[in-house]
Formats: sequence, structure tokens, C-alpha cells
Amino acid sequence: MNILYIGSSGALSLNPFRTLLASKHSITAVGVFNPIKFTSKIIALENESLALSASQLNIPLIDLSRPINNILEQCKDIVIDVILMSCYSKRLPDEVIKLATKGCFNMHPSLLPRYRGPEPIFWQMKQASDVGVSWHRVVHDLDAGDVVTQQDIKLDDGLSYPQINQQLAEKGAELMLMLLSDLLADSLVMTTQDPELASYYPYPDKQDFVIEPSWTAQHIYNFMRATEAFGHGYLCQVDSYNYLLDKAVDYDNNDSLPDAEVKGDTLYIPCNAGVLIATYTAKL
Repeated sequence: MNILYIGSSGALSLNPFRTLLASKHSITAVGVFNPIKFTSKIIALENESLALSASQLNIPLIDLSRPINNILEQCKDIVIDVILMSCYSKRLPDEVIKLATKGCFNMHPSLLPRYRGPEPIFWQMKQASDVGVSWHRVVHDLDAGDVVTQQDIKLDDGLSYPQINQQLAEKGAELMLMLLSDLLADSLVMTTQDPELASYYPYPDKQDFVIEPSWTAQHIYNFMRATEAFGHGYLCQVDSYNYLLDKAVDYDNNDSLPDAEVKGDTLYIPCNAGVLIATYTAKL
């Protein structure tokens, strides 16, 4: 199977890419948006970069930031049976989607049709929802195509954003190989997304980092740990005071307190169930 692989950087792009490299399939080109170039060489601002990896392996690179006629010109000598995408933040032009003779598919880190949008992991953790990964057919509307396969992921407490990404990427890579196997066997089964169940969430804003003691201590702990990578404080009203929380230290589901307790820069917060232990930077 000849594959045009489209993505960016980080585990959600790189893990499936590396899985493909070790498979029987051929990556005939890699597509990224506006690759950074220096003296005709691809370089990276991060330690991990899909563009850099492709360049080091002499895999042709398609610059998807170019006008559509230029993109099609770049692709004219490349055999493309299927397009696979993961962690690509732009809408893929319909003309590019049609280049794949066997279809274009995207990996999305949620259980579609729920949590469409650019940061589904944030919202799944904020709402203490089931977490999972889906592969779906790419259509003009973002994250709206028929679902090919999906799987929920059981997460341990206290995982960071990169750790959650890694687990989703590993499962997504497994599902990708199953997708390609079914595609080769002409046995691919797709399920139309139910629009009544669909939800869309944008990039989080500062008000989305407000947390409530009405949540369980476990919920708050996991949300704070998972979203610490965003570098934003968490506003929490406790006993009529607003605290700007910094880090979730621990929680105890079996503990209870009548009121919040302050010990240095550490706050013990009574929650709907249990007690959250977190550091704070300001009392407002």
C-alpha cells in the first residue's frame, strides 16, 4: 500500500509514522504544513519532528502550506493509494483528499462523534469523560466522516498530557494497521456518525481552567495533571476565597474536611468526594 502520511510533531503523528515504517506498507511521501527549511535542509524547532524524520529517511516532503495547484504539482509523480493523517491542524483541501484511490483517513484522539475539535484530550479530562481514539474517513467537514474503527483507553491516575498522547498514539497505531489490512482485503466497514451525539469543542481559553470543588478530588487531580502542559493556573473558589492553583500534588478519596486547610503554599480542598491536595500561587 502506497501511503501519503500527513501530520506534524509529537507522539500522535510520530508513533503511527514509525509503525508504518516498520510495516509492509510504503510511505511514498510525507505532508506537513510550512516545513522549516535552512540551506535546502529540513530542520526542526523541536526534538521530534515529522518533517525532519522524513528528510533523514529521504522520503519526499509535500509542503501543504502552498497553493493547491502547487500541492498537486508536488504530488503528480507520487503513487498514492491511501492518505493517513494524524495531528494535522488544518483542513485538507478536497482536491488532495481525492488523490487517494482507496481513501483518506484521519486519527482523532476521542471517541467520535463526541469531542470533535482541535484539543479533545483537554475536554475529555475536564469533563471526566471516557477517553479514546478513532480512525475516520476524511470529508470536507472536520472530524465528521464515517468512523472506521475506535477504541476506548483506560487511563491511570495522574498521567501527564504527553503520557496520555503516547497511550492514544500507541493504540491508534494498532488500529491503523487493522484499517490498512481491511482496506487491502476490501473488507473495510464504516459507521456513519450520529449528528445527535456529536459535540465540538474549541481550543481552551483561560475560563476553561476554572475548577469546582463540586467535582470529585480524583477528577480535579487528573484534570490538573493532564493539562499542566498548557502552563495556565487553575482558578478555584474555596470558602468564599479564590485561589490560583498551581500543581495537583495528590488526592484522597477516603478523606473529608469541613473546611479548606492551608499549610504553607499547599491547599487541602474538600471536594464532592475526597480531598484534593494542591499548591497555589495566589489567594485572590
